Order: sequence, then C-alpha cells, then structure tokens
Amino acid sequence: NILKRIGGDWVNAIEIKNLTKVYGKNRGIQDINISVKEGEIYGFIGPNGAGKSTTIKTLLNFIYSTSGEALIFGMDSVKESEKIKEYIGYVPSEVRYYDDVKVKDIIKYAQSFYPKSNKEYVDRICNELELDMNKKMGELSLGKKKRVAIAQSVINNPKLLILDEPTNDIDIETLEWLE
Repeated sequence: NILKRIGGDWVNAIEIKNLTKVYGKNRGIQDINISVKEGEIYGFIGPNGAGKSTTIKTLLNFIYSTSGEALIFGMDSVKESEKIKEYIGYVPSEVRYYDDVKVKDIIKYAQSFYPKSNKEYVDRICNELELDMNKKMGELSLGKKKRVAIAQSVINNPKLLILDEPTNDIDIETLEWLE
C-alpha cells in the first residue's frame, strides 16, 4: 500500500502545510493548509483568481512555492516529483492539443510515459469514453477533447486523480463516467 511509508506511519493522500506563492507584489496563495485522506473527494470552490489552480500547480510541482510544504502520499512534491507522477493523474482546466494529431497518437504518447501501463485497460477506458481514435484533435468538440484528457490522466490507473476545473467543457455522459 503506497499510503504506508517506510517506518509504518500512515499518511494522507494530500498534505499541504502553510503553502504560499507570491508573484512579485501580488499574492497568489497564502498559508494554505489542506489534508485529504485516501478515498476522500475534495474540491475547491471560489471565485476566479482565488488561487485554486495555483494551489494545484504548486502541489504538482508545475510552479514552485514561495514557502510551505506539499506532500502527496507522504512524498515531497518538489524533491520526489518524478516518483509522485507514477501515482497520480491530472486533467488541467483547459486542454490544448495540436489540431493535426490523431487521438490514437495522443494516447500512445501518453502511454509512453508509463511503460507498465496495461494496453487492455487503456483500450477499455478509450472505448468507455467513446473516443474515435482515428479523428484528428482539430475535428473534436471541446467535450470530446476533455474526454481525451481524462483518458490520458487515467492511463497509469492512478491512486489519485486531480482535476482542475473539472466541469469546464465536459458533457453529462463524461461526468457520469467519472463517478
């Protein structure tokens, strides 16, 4: 069980302690403290500019914090970022792809990051999400592009799935599938 660290102590899936990100004179986030246990569903609600995406990007080590600490499964999000990525899936708020790339190439590329990924599992996910593997990304609606992003995010059968603005450009069938 990945939630049991060396030494036998149980850890939270996410632990954020006094996380702060400052952009020059502007505040990004300040002293954020969050604990999320295994199996919990946790969401941020707030107005645009409140720091929801900044917190997620800092947690995932896409941007560096000014101070504080972020842990995923007890691992430091900066020092153990590469190891953490084996256990998580992420869907950004806005998905962008090159228009001329086919869905199957996007999925194949995503699989290349996870050499232990299970082809049957990936095929099943793509079928359940009703992805047309031969379509070019430029031919897809925003909702279908979001489905591709979701498929990419679960290729490694993650222990933790992080969705930034999960309802942006998503259709009801995809929301039901995520349940």
